[in-house]
Amino acid sequence: MEFDKDGRIIVPGSEHKSNSEVVAHPTKKAYWSLYKKKEGEESASESPGDLFSFSGEKLSPLKFSNGKTQEDIVKEIMAAIESGEKLIFVKGVCGSGKSAIALNLAKHFKKSAIVVPIKSLQDQYENDYTNKNFILKDDGKKLKISVIKGRNNFVCPFERGSNADDEYLPCDIELREKNMAKILEYVERNSEVRKEDFSSVSDVRRVSIAPACPYWSPILNADSSAKVLNKTKKKKYMGVSGKEYALFERAKGCGYYQQFHAYIDSDVLIFNSMKYALETAIGRKPKTELDIIDECDEFLDSFAHEKKINLNRLISSLQNLMPEDQKDKNAIKEIILLANRVIAMHSEEIKKLPGTLMADLVAKIIDHPYLAEDEDNSYYNSVFEAVKTFEGLEGETYVAFEKEEKEQTGLFGKNYGDNIYVNLVSINVSKRLKELIAMNDVFVFMSGTLHSPHVLKDIFGLQKFKIIEAETQSPGKVTKYRTGNEINCKYEIMKNLPDGRERYLKALSSCIAKAKAPTLVHVSTFADLPNDFERKKFNVPNLITREELVKMQEARHIAAFKNKEVDLLFTTKCSRGVDFPGDQCNSIVVTKYPYPNIQGLFWQILKKEKPHQFMEFYLDKANRDLIQKVARGVRFKGDHVLLLSPDSRILDARVD
Repeated sequence: MEFDKDGRIIVPGSEHKSNSEVVAHPTKKAYWSLYKKKEGEESASESPGDLFSFSGEKLSPLKFSNGKTQEDIVKEIMAAIESGEKLIFVKGVCGSGKSAIALNLAKHFKKSAIVVPIKSLQDQYENDYTNKNFILKDDGKKLKISVIKGRNNFVCPFERGSNADDEYLPCDIELREKNMAKILEYVERNSEVRKEDFSSVSDVRRVSIAPACPYWSPILNADSSAKVLNKTKKKKYMGVSGKEYALFERAKGCGYYQQFHAYIDSDVLIFNSMKYALETAIGRKPKTELDIIDECDEFLDSFAHEKKINLNRLISSLQNLMPEDQKDKNAIKEIILLANRVIAMHSEEIKKLPGTLMADLVAKIIDHPYLAEDEDNSYYNSVFEAVKTFEGLEGETYVAFEKEEKEQTGLFGKNYGDNIYVNLVSINVSKRLKELIAMNDVFVFMSGTLHSPHVLKDIFGLQKFKIIEAETQSPGKVTKYRTGNEINCKYEIMKNLPDGRERYLKALSSCIAKAKAPTLVHVSTFADLPNDFERKKFNVPNLITREELVKMQEARHIAAFKNKEVDLLFTTKCSRGVDFPGDQCNSIVVTKYPYPNIQGLFWQILKKEKPHQFMEFYLDKANRDLIQKVARGVRFKGDHVLLLSPDSRILDARVD
């Protein structure tokens, strides 16, 4: 084992790297650190450079059924990294403490990113490891953990009573003629510009109006030279793309902008997967030595989904961009022209991308990644991230269009405007993943439902990776309960049963009636529920309609179930990230086996082009999704749930 001049381990094969080499601190390290804060110390402060001042109860690592502990898993992963492994998969079921393992890994690196699928898991990290508990690094300092959140999570200090995502704030207002009065009001508040220089919205840039808010502190290219930025405190960092960025700090007070100090100062950044993908695509995500992907199977599945782009919204977002550079202005005009031509000539036929107008549009967008880099929330950034997926895969990419009729009210009553969506899909999902891997140093992928090794190799193209097992046994007990009314809900069988729909709905109703409350009902698709006519015709009053479910998808309904205000929850939203341990949930009903939508463009093309890989991936995904749904009720030792379903295939399947 070799060390560099700073005493860091040199990973074989990484000697060519400079600042971004894969490094771990010297081998004398404490692999496990977790302390519970003492009461009354939640508001204690920590001075920069000082040792962490909290005292707390030391928490021992959990021991798993295979004899390993959380600490052993950290040691095993670190040994793999030090031996040169770049891709490590960790299998650990729900409730096995993967988040603590992740943070104890992160403490051995200068900067790490942890990626979770949804906001509730970000909140869980924040609550568990900054409010309730803490982790110490080997130097005795607290591991600094920061959660990167969206605008809607912050109150605006400039416009009291508004959130930071208010559409009329100077940092976020659309640069359109309809907003010109408000825009000019903000121009007047910026002492670095003159109102006389702005005769139309085309003269306005974000930097012209955002300074009206003293708290506006953007992340921009480090060499940005706008006059108003000369008076700011500039904090630089290296982006994952190799490009240098800077936080231009003005007055403190806006939580949304203040959080980005973490890009420079924090040890660990907690992203949701959407934000992580976007920040990586535009190159602004900080360079990290370790990236940990929680619920990694869902993250990897996202590489296989088709990308949907609203062409009308793309045009609108481009019309809001007012770059200073003439080349960028010309590029915007060309992209708008191409998008309008695509809309005018689209067809509903599935085609290969090469030779289409859409291919020209994709190429033009890929050639201009930074048109909206000053606009955090521009839809153009999302479109760029989407089309970037297909760079180099044009020959293997398919395109299909769909039209959404949008009801509008005009001067003479109702009329209709159409939104045109384009769906892009490639069944080659490995290229984009390999690009992401190449941009970063080490990945640790964690989940209780890893893809099978065959899928990782055949679908995702990963040939060299290591799998480490943490806790693989469910901490609770699942008892399958049969009502006697189950039927095989396979499509071919159901369509040939004259009374199949009635039998299915009555079997589902029977599951609800015989379940022990509180009962969580995982709805696989909206069509699994009756409409109002069917509910009355088949006499199943204990079922809700699909229309009612649409109205019940808000977070408050989930909270009411967790708080035992209601004892029955129908949902499509709780497959991951939300747990109902103990007596919060006594029964779980799954409406049908959760196969992916076979009508999806990706699955249609994969089935046609690579039937063997299709079946392998399709079954693997369905099985993983079923296990995740059942796991919502068995997080801790002693948890016990009944599993019911009108679909006999679920009760015949393995759910552990």
